[in-house]
This record gives sequence, structure tokens and C-alpha cells, in this order.
Amino acid sequence: MAQFLPASICAPADKDEHDKDVTAIEQYQEKLKTYQVWFKRDRFARYTLLSCMHDDLLREFKHSPTDKDL
Repeated sequence: MAQFLPASICAPADKDEHDKDVTAIEQYQEKLKTYQVWFKRDRFARYTLLSCMHDDLLREFKHSPTDKDL
């Protein structure tokens, strides 16, 4: 079954509201892995879309931060 990820995800914070390190917590590890998967797929989609564009369109869209913005 295909897994769909949201259009945009922020990297998980490595400190909580009390400035404690949370990188060893299992929930943080899961969020980090989800973010890394999303980032890799987003970059792949973005580069694929950009490589298919003509030069005049490429100049217009190359600064879009995510593939959805393209």
C-alpha cells in the first residue's frame, strides 16, 4: 500500500520547551525518520519536475522551496 506524506513537513526540534535534549526519545526518532523520507521524496519530485521544464520556465520556478510549490 502506498504511503502518502503531507505536502510540507518541518524537521523535528531536538530540544523541548524546557531546553532538554529529546533526540534519544523514540517518538523523536520516528518523527525524524518520517521527515527524512518526506525530504528525500520531495527533493526527488522537485528535481524531476525541474529537469522536464524548458529553460524559460526553469528560471521562474527554480527557487520554489517544495515540489508542491512548483
